[in-house]
Amino acid sequence: FNKQKLHSLVTERCYPDMVRGNRYKTIRWRFVESLEPPRVVHVRCDSIMNRGNLYGQVTVRMHSRQILAIYDRFGRLMYGGEEIPKDVLEYVVFERYLVNPYGTWRMHGKIIPDWAPPKDPIVKTVMIPGPALDPSQEHQ
Repeated sequence: FNKQKLHSLVTERCYPDMVRGNRYKTIRWRFVESLEPPRVVHVRCDSIMNRGNLYGQVTVRMHSRQILAIYDRFGRLMYGGEEIPKDVLEYVVFERYLVNPYGTWRMHGKIIPDWAPPKDPIVKTVMIPGPALDPSQEHQ
């Protein structure tokens, strides 16, 4: 994947959350349709450390239909599927450094409400160690 492009789209806080654990996985994601227009549900502006360090944050409610399939390093399906779209309700926080007039809005994180149903668990693959052999032995 393109690390520089991802860094330009997400904040430094969000980047590790997005890439953690994905090194040996294949992720296939597709946006199918928007079920409702995105809606801004919260806006805040805060100065961090001193008065000249202004950041703006916007929380956007997005209700869409998406397809997600995650495969392990051996090509086995771990999560989701490529055939059946799922309805997804997300609250995404975008952030912008307001002092820079040419700054862009970047994804800062997601808010998961308490009432949201839990995610489906990801099936983990593990290696089962075989018998330890001496170099002079042959495996039967």
